[in-house]
Amino acid sequence: MRALSVIALFLLACATTGAAKPKQGEPCDANGKCAQSLTCVRYYGVAGARGPAMTSCEIRCGENGSCPKGQACISVADGPGQVCRPAGNR
Repeated sequence: MRALSVIALFLLACATTGAAKPKQGEPCDANGKCAQSLTCVRYYGVAGARGPAMTSCEIRCGENGSCPKGQACISVADGPGQVCRPAGNR
């Protein structure tokens, strides 16, 4: 009976744990998914369209450079363009 309980707990743990979704500024997962409230942005680096396509999980800047509280709009020229990032990480 004890072995059955251990197996049941193991199966429950496997069913409820999933890989954490990528956070802000990290590459999107293989399915183009990101953590909640982030968007997967696809872009090319300095090599342009001849280079590999890259992705990152971002919050795009709004009109007039608006971002959520605590974040600032920055421009990543060889990356995803104008995106919001935590104000302390500029």
